[in-house]
Amino acid sequence: MTEEEIGEEELAKAFRELLATAAGKRVLFWVLEQCAIYRDAFCGEMTAATNYTLGQQSSGRKIIAKLDEIDPRLYPALLAQVAEIREMDRAAAKATAEKKESDDDLEG
Repeated sequence: MTEEEIGEEELAKAFRELLATAAGKRVLFWVLEQCAIYRDAFCGEMTAATNYTLGQQSSGRKIIAKLDEIDPRLYPALLAQVAEIREMDRAAAKATAEKKESDDDLEG
């Protein structure tokens, strides 16, 4: 096995470990958001801004391509799991807000 093959295997292992935790999924999804993957690149007449966004998206597409190379199910699973994480965040925020309202009612 070559040094490059070992490096690729270790990188694949690292991605799998990253995606094994909710924290890792949050971080990777945040990185993809920072790469403008989920935004329209077109910025009207501002071609420099359009080109900048396209460059960011290129980096994001490289990450997604690496996930697909490791296992084509990783990226779709990430999207589904991030949706679940966000739903849990919304539920936690709602519960916190309701508790605060309840505490405010008790004080007043």
